[in-house]
Amino acid sequence: MFDSTLALMVQGYAWLPDRRRRSGGRPVACRLMGKRAVAIHGPEAVRFFYDEGHVERRGALPGPLLDTLFGRGAVHTLDGREHRVRKDLFMSLLKDRDGLSSLVDHLEVQWDLARQRWSGRGRLVLFDEVSLILTRAVCAWSGVSLSDREAEETAGDLVAMVDGFASAGPRHLRARRARRRQEARLARRVENVRSKAEEAPEGSVLAAVAAHRDADGNLLDPRTAAVEVLNVIRPTVAVTWFFTFAAHALHRWPEHRAPLAEGDTAYARAFAHEVRRFYPFAPFIGGLAARDLRWDGHDIPAGGMVLLDLYGHNHDPQLWNDPYTFDPSRFLGREPGRDELVPQGGGDPSTNHRCPGEDVVLRILETLVPRLAALRYDVPEQNLDIPLRRVPTAPRSGFVLTPL
Repeated sequence: MFDSTLALMVQGYAWLPDRRRRSGGRPVACRLMGKRAVAIHGPEAVRFFYDEGHVERRGALPGPLLDTLFGRGAVHTLDGREHRVRKDLFMSLLKDRDGLSSLVDHLEVQWDLARQRWSGRGRLVLFDEVSLILTRAVCAWSGVSLSDREAEETAGDLVAMVDGFASAGPRHLRARRARRRQEARLARRVENVRSKAEEAPEGSVLAAVAAHRDADGNLLDPRTAAVEVLNVIRPTVAVTWFFTFAAHALHRWPEHRAPLAEGDTAYARAFAHEVRRFYPFAPFIGGLAARDLRWDGHDIPAGGMVLLDLYGHNHDPQLWNDPYTFDPSRFLGREPGRDELVPQGGGDPSTNHRCPGEDVVLRILETLVPRLAALRYDVPEQNLDIPLRRVPTAPRSGFVLTPL
């Protein structure tokens, strides 16, 4: 069996759906990074994948992914009791309604300040501007105070970590350097909080992570604590990709602007769900078989790689009516089922490895997309193609606009 790593890097998001179509919808057996793998698909596959008796994460994430996107020792690498104890920390931070309302307040303040900066500036790249808005908002909410210069540097680093995780060459090297720089800065902040040289706001992410104890009752070492602070801040700034896709959708289908600009909250949530379904984010996620497994006629040996198709799932015509039509109405009046919409994985966020920050993503989009819809701006001629070969992808131009 030939190794498909190069084919994946060349084809990007299309690699796994294409392989699945050629297999007639059956599980895809392949080899990635020298390891045998089976890719599975569909709601039943989501439930199979997130059963810890079937698939585990310890040792599953390759070093390049840890050194760019997640960080060594991150919650994503844990299983069992260790994972549950660490996950409880994130659930307490990211499921608190008052806390998320405070984040929304920071978002609104930063959007208004950005609007003032944009006045009279002419053209601006929305992707870059939004990454800075989100960085300033989430860092202030997390108790990580930043000067203007630090905010710009941090925004650049956080974007680099996400942009380079699935690449080789310069993008990947930038991502590694960015992570090392931010982990070192945040490790010093954690040490300062613990030594009382710095005060972290009560209830903030920095305070909670600095005080968190692992399953054995020990404080996290400063570097691991820094990794977990970043695992709140970095995914929040990664919403820049979704927000830029939202701008792309408003440009291509301007009929959605009016209900959003008029403050229709139900429509804003449905629109946010559809942006997350329609546009490409994570192509798939992976784990290791916890024991010898069998799925849909395929044997998966213990330690073998199991891939869960995300992009293909969210565009499967058997699961979605007209999947390549952007249609927020499919979510009006209903919330998607747990394993129905999986742009950031499936399962139960309180017990499984599903991202606990999905509510944060939705709150950000529900807060800022209506403000964008109400903004008067021109969209000059530019390259708005979204290349599916590039992971993660975005409009090539970053979405250039001219405020009016």
